[in-house]
Amino acid sequence: MSSQRSVPQDLAGLAKALGLNEERLCLLLDSAEESYHRFPLRTRKRRPRWIEAPNPFLKLVQRKLLDRILYQAIPHPAAHGFYPERSIVTNARKHVDSAWVVSLDIKDFFPSTDLGKVQVALKRFLALEREPLDAILRLVCRGGVLPQGAPTSPHLANLTFLDGDELLAELAAAHGLAYTRYADDMTFSGDDLPEDLETRVEEIVGKVGYRLAKAKTKRMGGHQSQKVTGLVVNAGIRLPRRQRRRLRAIRHDLETKGLDEALARSGLKSSSELAGHLAFERMVSG
Repeated sequence: MSSQRSVPQDLAGLAKALGLNEERLCLLLDSAEESYHRFPLRTRKRRPRWIEAPNPFLKLVQRKLLDRILYQAIPHPAAHGFYPERSIVTNARKHVDSAWVVSLDIKDFFPSTDLGKVQVALKRFLALEREPLDAILRLVCRGGVLPQGAPTSPHLANLTFLDGDELLAELAAAHGLAYTRYADDMTFSGDDLPEDLETRVEEIVGKVGYRLAKAKTKRMGGHQSQKVTGLVVNAGIRLPRRQRRRLRAIRHDLETKGLDEALARSGLKSSSELAGHLAFERMVSG
């Protein structure tokens, strides 16, 4: 994260912060809505996830906006995704060695984060004047919502959910539970869970303008494999067994057969993809 900067007070100040002249910024604002490529991301689920990817120049400007301005707004401590020094590992760490873990999912998190919510959050955190505020909204929203694919969307969604995080953290504290959220994945853990926890969470999520994906809610006791955003937390933090075995086999192939054979047998597409998997394993193992 960059050092603390002043918040731009007008369009010229915003353009300067983004490394643009004012004319170029105005041209980008006029074209931003149409500067996306929309495509389906196929998963194991029946319904594909639609990605709205900004074109390279808009994405570059959004990244500068995030690093130079938006990261000055610090999300709730329970929000562990998409903010410097917070990660999937810091999120999971709060739930290690718990008798019970409950995971819940916010339905359509980015599409449900509309321009009005983003506007309120930006005013609340950064006290932006009208001109730069309107410009930023045009840079980060598409079709009146946060696009799933823009680098600014995860952090802005974190900021808009501040009231939800505060209420859910209070609910957790009242029952001696830990609470964290990684993007749309919420997790509670502790020794004893109130029977109506899921109902209370649903009420709070609805109160702040979102919905639960009820089918994804899961209670996990200590006798089960307790997973928090894909990491096993029963005793320390670990990758799931299947993933550990796969990476062990890849490392063996690297040592005995070389990179080309290891890639071919792993099904990975490139050495950089392989390096990413191994780096993630090291991050998880600490």
